[in-house]
Amino acid sequence: MEMLKENIRLNTAVAAAATQRLVEGDVIVPDTKPDILKVLQVDAVSCITDKEVSDGLLRLCGRVDFKILYIPDSERRCVKSIGASFDFEEEIANKDIIASDTAMTECSVERAEFSLLNSRKLRLKAAVSFDYEIIRVTPVDIAVDIEYDASDAGEKTCPAPEIKRRTVTLKNSTGMGEFVFPVRGRAALRSGQSSFGEILKADYSVTDTEYKAMAGRVAAKGTVTVCILYTDADGETDHCECELPFTEVWDIEEMTEDSVCDIGYRLEEGGVTIEEDVDGDLREAAVSVTVTAQLKAAETLELDMIEDCYIPYKETRLETEHAEITECAASPAMQNTIRESIELPEGAPEIASVYNVIAKPHITKVGREGRKLLCEGRLETCVLYISESAESPVCSIKKNIPFSYALECSGGDVNSEPKLKAEIKHIGYSLNSAGEAELRCILAINAELERRQTIELITDVQQCGEAAGRESRIVVYFVRGGDTLWDIAKHYGVPCGAIIEFNELDDDTLKTGMRLLIPGK
Repeated sequence: MEMLKENIRLNTAVAAAATQRLVEGDVIVPDTKPDILKVLQVDAVSCITDKEVSDGLLRLCGRVDFKILYIPDSERRCVKSIGASFDFEEEIANKDIIASDTAMTECSVERAEFSLLNSRKLRLKAAVSFDYEIIRVTPVDIAVDIEYDASDAGEKTCPAPEIKRRTVTLKNSTGMGEFVFPVRGRAALRSGQSSFGEILKADYSVTDTEYKAMAGRVAAKGTVTVCILYTDADGETDHCECELPFTEVWDIEEMTEDSVCDIGYRLEEGGVTIEEDVDGDLREAAVSVTVTAQLKAAETLELDMIEDCYIPYKETRLETEHAEITECAASPAMQNTIRESIELPEGAPEIASVYNVIAKPHITKVGREGRKLLCEGRLETCVLYISESAESPVCSIKKNIPFSYALECSGGDVNSEPKLKAEIKHIGYSLNSAGEAELRCILAINAELERRQTIELITDVQQCGEAAGRESRIVVYFVRGGDTLWDIAKHYGVPCGAIIEFNELDDDTLKTGMRLLIPGK
């Protein structure tokens, strides 16, 4: 007798939470830069540069990069910029973590603040939030069938094992990892734009991402969009954009064609270098950025696992072990376009041109109503623009846009835990006749309803000789509340079909008080 098993790699979330810390420091204006008269804007971005998982501890190392735009205290009051970077470490203690676990992390700057101490010194602060999930990959062998040869038991004929099955929908882990790769390209100014003088700042974002899973590998595509703010030789502020497409292929042994990949991208280092074009003018820039892709992949498997079994008329011994499984009850998804006008605050300079638009979705509430999964949240938007104002040549407008959607969801129950992820697939803008910025965002929401439970997995089944007292006698049994045909048949060690046939039943439906005749061997 041999049990046929399906090997599954289960992802178990050992810990998942969010935390926040304050990163701060002072920056002194370099000697090559003029004094600060007025700070126009302070931006901050954060990234995780290293992470280490050990027994009971997750250690994160990262960096916050600040960029300060200001009006100098000089006769020529064109916009200037200075940058500063502060490293940080965060240690998260959790007794459930072990060294072989994998950490999936995200970090972002919730807010950035500054204090101008004097014309040569600023104090910078950034509230950095961390979202982390500690994942443990557990190999599990799930019994799906039994091969039984009666001759192996020394008998010519013997009923096949009785098997009770249960259908489970599981996610089989097909890969996790991080991949670091450079993306390089060139930016060129449009005809009519003034040549580069000084680069003030550059903003980077990853958009238009897609992937294709294959046996043993995955191909990922996307675009790094770069927005460059600069001043020309006369000190006038302008901007340009470029798109750097990338295609990466990563070898992942467990990857299958049916795998669904969750790939998060983060940008760690970027640089812009002004270069001459073919005419010798400073109208081109070499752009480079380091991208880290964080990947988690799984395929959905539907298995008819063996929940219970026995060999009729034989003493049967089962060996079992407990396992915590996560069933995927449903995976609803949707995509929608959000359109919104961003009005200028009272007294704000008019928009001459939009430099960049940033949008970040946040899910704030999740609920269930019948066959629908309700999702509410907000889209935090920031429009960075150039104005004609000499006092505020670079400005920004922020607006929170609420959203509410209902995802069709036929699976799951009250015990299912919903996990939602919101992502901006594309963002665009235009200026209307009123001078407002018209935003268009494609928002994608992907959800998973998971049901966690601990089950008994059968690891082995053994035949231990003849069952005592199971000769050719007939037993009269009266059905009690809660009885099932399986329980009765297993208790007396006879095939379920034998009871149905002997009692001329239509199916395995029983009623309390029903009289059953249990046949002998």
